[in-house]
Amino acid sequence: MKLNENYLPEENRKQIFDWIHNHEYLDDDFNGKRCFAVTYKKDDLPDFLKCFIKGNFNVYNFVGFYTLRNGFIEPHIDTDLFDRIKEKDKNFMIFLPETEVYYADVCPEMQGGEIIVDEKEFKPVTNSSITLPRNTMHSVNKVLKQSRYRTTLVCEKYFLLKKYLDKLNTPWFHKG
Repeated sequence: MKLNENYLPEENRKQIFDWIHNHEYLDDDFNGKRCFAVTYKKDDLPDFLKCFIKGNFNVYNFVGFYTLRNGFIEPHIDTDLFDRIKEKDKNFMIFLPETEVYYADVCPEMQGGEIIVDEKEFKPVTNSSITLPRNTMHSVNKVLKQSRYRTTLVCEKYFLLKKYLDKLNTPWFHKG
């Protein structure tokens, strides 16, 4: 596992940055972040998000956020869409996703804020990405110092059988 730098063309990076900072569903999480989530079927993805299409995934759940302060995220496995679907329909067949974490903007002077995967620390930089296999526990260290927000887009990638894909209405937005 590695942090891939210079991941997207600058125009695409700026589009993602602007989309996150100006999204109508942005909300405070009361832990130092402003965030939102939106789910798309592969065929419904806006052009500027098609750069995340990889493999045979057919559903993409994006969690966009920027860190105001703290930034600490306790150890977890990404399950945002999984949890929302199971809450609505316990019989819906969905498996845990592969997750890509994209850093649209990171203050170069940031201290802390590393993502921890398998006891290894990865220090994010602007326009970098790291892909986590399914069911991978990870966390984020507290940001100790930064002079501007850290802007991140988490992309949970799922494959749903057609029977279940047809039940999913996208785009599906939610706050926080």
